[in-house]
Amino acid sequence: MRTNTIAALCLLLAIASIRAQADTSLKSTDINLASNADQMTHPSALDASPLNTYQLALNYLLGRNGVEKSAEKAASLFKALAEQNWSSAQHMLGNMYLHGKGVEKNDLLAYKWLSLASKNNMQLARAIHAKRRQLYQNLQNSLSLQSLNKVETWIAEWKPSSATAQLN
Repeated sequence: MRTNTIAALCLLLAIASIRAQADTSLKSTDINLASNADQMTHPSALDASPLNTYQLALNYLLGRNGVEKSAEKAASLFKALAEQNWSSAQHMLGNMYLHGKGVEKNDLLAYKWLSLASKNNMQLARAIHAKRRQLYQNLQNSLSLQSLNKVETWIAEWKPSSATAQLN
């Protein structure tokens, strides 16, 4: 029951963030999905807009709209969008790393993606502040101060990939 509530809240936050990003993101170059293994079952995903790709990722995550449930496929699509600076996808990917859903649980990568989402979207920043603070405390306990500073530098200097990156 609690997992369903968390998933529903994440979905609501993602939808709110998508609306804020849609105008600018839809103007960007379409993502090339030619290497996507699902192109035969989802031909509409080929050369999809970022918004369509995000919707497909949500469909995989939730197993809806005739798409088989696959957290791994969802994570792959979210990662491709996250690397292009889509804060909603960064948020979803961070949560997936935090909970080990579709990817191996990794607090460092969870912190990275949630921090980038927070940096790029003030609405998300408020929503994930406590989660980021807890991850930071966990990292303080497991990393040296020098390593933690490197993580912060890594986040501060991160640059999105080109809009023509392929989804794998």
